[in-house]
Amino acid sequence: MLSNKSNFLAGYFKDWKNILTFIFLIILVGLGVFLRIRNLGYLSFWGDDGHTVIGTLSILQYGYPKLPSGFVLFHGIFGYYLNVIPVLIFGSTEFAFRITSVAFGVSTVLLAYFAGKEIANKFVGFLAAFLITFSTWYIQFSREARYFAALQFFFLLSLLFFYRGFVKEQKPFRILTIIFFIVTPLIHGIGFTLLLAFLVLLFLYGRNFFKRKILAPFVIIVIFDVLQIINQVFFWKVGRSFYSSGNSLRSLVDAYFRLPDPYYFKILNIMFPRMFVIFLIGAGIFIAFSIFLSVRKSFNCSELFLSEIEMKAGRARFPFNIFMLYLIFTIAITIISFGQMYNQQRYIYFLMPIFVLIFSYVLYLCAIVITKWIFIAVSKPGNGRRNCRHYDDRATKTPENITSTGSHTVRPKIQIYFNVVLTVVFVATAFFTLSGIDIREANAIPNTGHSDNLNTLYSISTTMTYHWDAGATGRYVAEHAGKDDIVITTDIYNTYPYTKKVDYWLWTGNLVSWQPYHQAGDEIRDDTYGVIVIRDIFKFIEVLNKNYDKNIWVIGSSSLVNSDHVDPIFRKIFDSRQSNLVLTGRDNVSRLYLFPAISFKERIAVTDFIPSTSENTLKPDSGGKINMDFAVEKSSSFLISGWGEVEKVTGTWGLDGRSILFIDASNSSFDIARESTINITARPLPHPELIQELSIYINGEQAYTLALDDKDNFKEYTASLKPGLFKQGLNVIEFRYSYSFTPLELGLGSDSRNLAVLFKGIEISN
Repeated sequence: MLSNKSNFLAGYFKDWKNILTFIFLIILVGLGVFLRIRNLGYLSFWGDDGHTVIGTLSILQYGYPKLPSGFVLFHGIFGYYLNVIPVLIFGSTEFAFRITSVAFGVSTVLLAYFAGKEIANKFVGFLAAFLITFSTWYIQFSREARYFAALQFFFLLSLLFFYRGFVKEQKPFRILTIIFFIVTPLIHGIGFTLLLAFLVLLFLYGRNFFKRKILAPFVIIVIFDVLQIINQVFFWKVGRSFYSSGNSLRSLVDAYFRLPDPYYFKILNIMFPRMFVIFLIGAGIFIAFSIFLSVRKSFNCSELFLSEIEMKAGRARFPFNIFMLYLIFTIAITIISFGQMYNQQRYIYFLMPIFVLIFSYVLYLCAIVITKWIFIAVSKPGNGRRNCRHYDDRATKTPENITSTGSHTVRPKIQIYFNVVLTVVFVATAFFTLSGIDIREANAIPNTGHSDNLNTLYSISTTMTYHWDAGATGRYVAEHAGKDDIVITTDIYNTYPYTKKVDYWLWTGNLVSWQPYHQAGDEIRDDTYGVIVIRDIFKFIEVLNKNYDKNIWVIGSSSLVNSDHVDPIFRKIFDSRQSNLVLTGRDNVSRLYLFPAISFKERIAVTDFIPSTSENTLKPDSGGKINMDFAVEKSSSFLISGWGEVEKVTGTWGLDGRSILFIDASNSSFDIARESTINITARPLPHPELIQELSIYINGEQAYTLALDDKDNFKEYTASLKPGLFKQGLNVIEFRYSYSFTPLELGLGSDSRNLAVLFKGIEISN
């Protein structure tokens, strides 16, 4: 066997064209590595990198990605296994998790060449490999600690195996196709779109598609895909790959079945404008090519130096390979455009090698047509047809078949001239139509700093304009925190890779598309680490005061300045406590705060977050009563936390878990030493199974709990309050709700706010 390999290599390198090909690919690979590997470990983990880290570390600990929360991280499970060897070699570092992407990103360069050569010729393969080597987007995503580069490689490799096994009918590749069609969706569920390749076979084989050699592998793959989808939809507890606002059938339908949005076609036009024009022109060229094949029955695609396979429909002939690329690419993008996953270009990154191959293929067809026109134009009058015919005759012959006598001595020269002109035309047209390549930008990517502005076209999210710094704050805590210290973070995913410890997640956002937490008893816990989620200032106050005798570290990531993630009230209180600021991250945004242990229990109060003013504080009237009408607009100034907008005539919703009011009992006839009564007119958000309980706290002490039993109508509820709950001066009255849901979750409407109780009026008196 070694002798056969040696003979093959010796024979391969006897041909100078193979030597040039080998050298060219080695240069591309070298440049690809250079552009991708420099400063690979400098930038900190960001985005969803933490899932990659904890998934891989869990595999090293348990053999499978069992999370600290107890859930299994099925999402991207195969991708985590791909990281195991680099982490064992380099440790749990940014470099180790990103080198996997570098390896697959550079491998895609080689794979693109072989795929292009297989479906068309070396021209297409070379251009595709060149594009992937230098494209800014490919370089950027080949430096991420996530699945992007691996999914792209496996997707293209699966299609290449499919082409060899089912189109060219090479049996060994059918087994590889089955394996890789099953494995690829385990990197990301979007790999299910590989099934579109079998749709293409229907056009190629017609009724023969239903023969055992095709149908049996197809059924096996479908069964495995269906099992994966069932597992994903019904059994995943973390890392769900679709966006849904709930677990009801309606929410699932809303998540998957919406009219497709043309976003991805628009973004392709923005990111690759000239290439997208060629892509569109290619549809017309395919039609023209098909007509030409149907008219010229004797014509063979090899005359264009193409490894094209023809498909037939009656007397019509069509080029199959380019048709296959167009069909898979356009239908896959259309499928992704349904539902709610159409607003980030990262979702189509795995398809981009197909886009590049289509562009390269169409460009080659344009180049060879132009070259033929050039040869016809420069031919002598009357000889152009003969010369062109000589070329066509020669195109299907090897140099060994061409005689060196008579008129045929000119054919090798024509061959050389034609190849030179074709190469020049192909390179020239590529130069003027390439998009997404900027050598300066590509070379500068490894030098990107945390505070530098990112090109959002090539960022992992259009909302991520800079690469925030989770590393500086996390490493400091890891080095200085004691065993019993408490760690609170606003970045649940990217803190743990550094600190190896997270106790609370500060997150007040209510993003319909992303809610990675669940109700666990009376607490809300995140899905990944199982830690308690701080959803409001009350819980934050409770945590700090309950743990008054411990050091508490608060890691504030970019989420701290994003009102959709964390209530701006937290940033306000942190900014006012500069003495607690330990350091600022390299992005000039991330912050680390330390609240040192103290000897008394009240470390922080509601008024530290929300100061009492004359505009937001209720006062008893002349009769000593406190009245609040929630249906009039002037009441809105008193609704300082946990309240919705005043809805005229109707009332005001208490939101999330708690709502507060300030009451100033000083200089009034309200007697704090006497028993008092509170009358509340309200109705709960109706839940089919739960009874809403409204707990009343006054100055932090629980005073009464009401069961709001009328789910459909306003009802007046009365609570007796013992003496001593109120005090002279400022009082804080707090309402805590046993549940809050979005009407969308309960099928009651499209409102995405977490509603609890709708208040109409409150009266407090002695």
